Amino acid sequence: MKKLLALILAVTALLTVVSAQECDHDFLAMANLTSHYEECQKCFELRNAAAHTFKDGKCIICGHEELVAPSEDKAAGEHEHKLMKMANLVCHYEECTVCFELFNVGDHTFENGKCTVCGHKEYINPFEDVKKDAWYHDEVVKAVDTGIINGKTETQFKPDDLLTYAEAVKLAACMNQVYKDGKVTLSNGNPWYQPYVDYCRKNNIISKEYKYTDNATRAGYMEIFAEALPDEAFKDINKIADGSILDVKDSAPYAIYVYKLYRSGIVTGVDDEHRCNPEASIKRSEVAVIIARMMNEEQRVKFSLGVDGEQLAEPDKVEITHEKEAVVVDHFHKYAKKYDEDFHWDECTECEEIVDEEDHDFTDGVCEECGYKKDGNGAQPQYKEEEHDFDFSDKHDSIIVNTTKKVDYDANNDDFILSILTIYKQPEGFEADEYGEEYEAEVQVYGGKAPYSYQWFYYTGNRNDKAKIADGDYVKNVTDSTLVLSIEKENILLGRQVYCEITDSEGAKVTTDKIKVYGPFSMPVDESLSDAGKYTLVGRVADGVLEKGEKVSVIRNGKVIAIGTAYDLQMFGKSLDEASKGDSVGIVFNSEDGVRPRDGDIVVKYQPSHKIDTSDVVN
Repeated sequence: MKKLLALILAVTALLTVVSAQECDHDFLAMANLTSHYEECQKCFELRNAAAHTFKDGKCIICGHEELVAPSEDKAAGEHEHKLMKMANLVCHYEECTVCFELFNVGDHTFENGKCTVCGHKEYINPFEDVKKDAWYHDEVVKAVDTGIINGKTETQFKPDDLLTYAEAVKLAACMNQVYKDGKVTLSNGNPWYQPYVDYCRKNNIISKEYKYTDNATRAGYMEIFAEALPDEAFKDINKIADGSILDVKDSAPYAIYVYKLYRSGIVTGVDDEHRCNPEASIKRSEVAVIIARMMNEEQRVKFSLGVDGEQLAEPDKVEITHEKEAVVVDHFHKYAKKYDEDFHWDECTECEEIVDEEDHDFTDGVCEECGYKKDGNGAQPQYKEEEHDFDFSDKHDSIIVNTTKKVDYDANNDDFILSILTIYKQPEGFEADEYGEEYEAEVQVYGGKAPYSYQWFYYTGNRNDKAKIADGDYVKNVTDSTLVLSIEKENILLGRQVYCEITDSEGAKVTTDKIKVYGPFSMPVDESLSDAGKYTLVGRVADGVLEKGEKVSVIRNGKVIAIGTAYDLQMFGKSLDEASKGDSVGIVFNSEDGVRPRDGDIVVKYQPSHKIDTSDVVN
């Protein structure tokens, strides 16, 4: 797979513009336990690789130390540590190649773009929305540094934006060209993604039509990515048993591609049980990680799924029904009386589960419990079927859960343990059309051990500080599955990140997605600028969200004095896709009707009820 490293030469920005320029190599002297070499810090091309020739503990060519740790570093009764110099975005260290224990960990000290201790390149993160503690931080920074993916702007990566099918096809075409030819020669067309679609069809990467401007599902992008490189690039490193991915049916048309990416360590799933979530969309942050693994096998993830590579049993079907408050596990047990010369028992006629097995208690040669005669003769009692109907105390909407885990019934608590605690309905963000509305943010879970407890939190705005939400005038049900918010100007939760933490009775916790709830959009105009007939209305967004291209109205003294379009949204000279509460922006206003806006006016979203009234306006 060295070919992959040698071919990463300047793949263009995914989701932006392709460049056909070659890599301007920036080689750095590198070494590992066995050899020395030079590696390009932009495209990772290798050259001058050769085995070490050690003398007096150092390589006579590159000076690399013979990495055998002193005896005091020896793991008791195990091995002599063999250390290899390593580095990540934050620090450098030495890692034992046998047991992976770390030594000599230290922060980088950069000078002229390189660490003065280990020579590691300084990676700069220009993105305000890619935080250091984000799980995808390192992959995004490295991916952007190599040119594989760019930010939406110079300071915004937009990690939560979703991938479209057009963008997925473009990336697949670029990766294929780099793998085969070492560079990208494709460029945008009309529509912009058409040349990439044509290339993918010609090279058998795609064979069907997509709605290219739609967001790609996880299953959809896997179909495309799994064909972007030849089979030699997808070496199996994981044992993933057929049927072991819980939410991917073997009959699904995309199953073969999902298993291909799982087995090659490129995709690992969305939770601890490696579910695929095939119908969900994929975010740009996830795309950056996938790119890194597609193009560099050293970043692929090893794991196993299934029992010794064997196919797992068909998932049990568990149905929770709200109306009946009952749980069905494939079937109601129907027990029939059975016996032999030693025992009697009840056996389910469908699954053959055995319960109540007991010795016969004979009186005058006849069992008092089941009627069996000791000599085996005489009339036999008829089988009696009994239907078990269990009550389920927790109320849920009707759902179907697929799980390969055993479904246990706890008779003492009249409850079922379904699986790990899992969220199946996330709360959703909301933007009110007017103040005075009430909004309910709801979360639903299954699995774990009922009963569940809920606590809603919000981010205070002071770095990453969070606080519990308390009941008040504008919020209630803060310890319930449904948070109720009154959309009022005075509600401090508007525009803040809000989420819920759910805990089951055994202490297992899950956390929902973070959402934001807004009031209606409004922005007071602090300054109105005019240039070549276009107005730029500058101010700070008081509430709500406005997307570029949306229709807006301008209010003065309670009357609509102009209607037009937010042609562009600008911040520090950069174009934005949207502006939200707290942002200081300039709205480039393309007027359709009315008079010129001025300082002191208020911009709001257009409503059909808005009618221009300039009868008493003097401009």
